[in-house]
Amino acid sequence: MKFKKKLSEELSNLLTVSELSLLPRGFQTLGDVIILKLKPELFNKKEIIGKAYLGLLPSIRSIYLNKGKITGAFREPEEIEFLAGINNPIVEHKEHGITYRFDITKIMFSKGNLKERKILATLVKDGEIVVDMFAGIGYFSLPIGKHSNAKKIYSIEINPNSFKFLIENIKINHLEEKIVPISGNCKEEVLKLSDSGIKADHVVMGVFPAPIDYIKTALTLTKEKGTIFHFEGVVEKEDYMSLFNEFNDVAMSQSYICDLKSYRIVKSYGPKLYHVVLDIFVLKN
Repeated sequence: MKFKKKLSEELSNLLTVSELSLLPRGFQTLGDVIILKLKPELFNKKEIIGKAYLGLLPSIRSIYLNKGKITGAFREPEEIEFLAGINNPIVEHKEHGITYRFDITKIMFSKGNLKERKILATLVKDGEIVVDMFAGIGYFSLPIGKHSNAKKIYSIEINPNSFKFLIENIKINHLEEKIVPISGNCKEEVLKLSDSGIKADHVVMGVFPAPIDYIKTALTLTKEKGTIFHFEGVVEKEDYMSLFNEFNDVAMSQSYICDLKSYRIVKSYGPKLYHVVLDIFVLKN
């Protein structure tokens, strides 16, 4: 029996037929916590619904409701509300042998990027240097550290909440020897790294919207033999070249040449919109 049918049966005496039809088909699981999205028409029954989920899923300790969007410069959840179980928003989510610890009320975690987090680690070769400009809680830095033989990963994060968990996650995953956490604005911190003589084989620019304003600074990390930049953005389907052209225009203005090595469509982002990642080889002209 599908879960929604089980849920509807559990709530059949507590919700109207119309309300039962509005129950969500799915939910997000992070560690032993579930985050629901409900139609506004069900908000007055949210606690009842939360308790029903908890009763049907014995391995789950807490149910939360996502009532908002991802907002602000730090891309934080707008409104996550506790519904049932144990009110503790700190979760430990495991994926690809990595443990991510974070606060679901303050930090976004996209399970839709699951495949990309795994792929990126496979692109790093033995002894290479990686700079992760928007590290967050270690979304990409941790799998690269765990599943590649990178020499060093410099992980930069400006959000104090995310940086706190980045430090914890490096320790939890025993990656203190590989990952160097750096707190601050990556525009400033990248220049410090570059001025100190550190150049990268890979530069990860995984943030939305596409970090066009950061390209010029990121280019200072380019090695003499060239560097791969992993650049993310949102485009209309198959229009990945528009994103590449934006990157290339900035690079050319700084006397760099670019070659698009590959691209990946990560997931749907909206009507006719797709989250893509470009792997761009850059060389000083």
